[in-house]
Amino acid sequence: MTHRYGIYQSSPASCVFYKQDEDGNQSTFNIFAMPVSPAEKKKALFAFIDNEGFKKESWSGTKETDIKKVIDSFGAWAADAPIVFELEAKKSMGECLRSVMQEE
Repeated sequence: MTHRYGIYQSSPASCVFYKQDEDGNQSTFNIFAMPVSPAEKKKALFAFIDNEGFKKESWSGTKETDIKKVIDSFGAWAADAPIVFELEAKKSMGECLRSVMQEE
């Protein structure tokens, strides 16, 4: 099955990627960095895959998610993605993850 991939949104605080099948069903891969609490400046990394449209199990990386786990999960999610999408997605992901990595 061939999927169509794209980027819904990309910023230093979050990115949302999607893949869509021939029937129009979608799955999204979401990454966002936000402060652990209002009093702290340190950001925590959150990530999740919404597979509701594909009727598959979703995945969730909770607070303090390991960056390597997010990258590995993205690789599995986008296993059949075209190289052009992968390059653009990794550029967007790098921008989003940079805000978390700079504080570690």
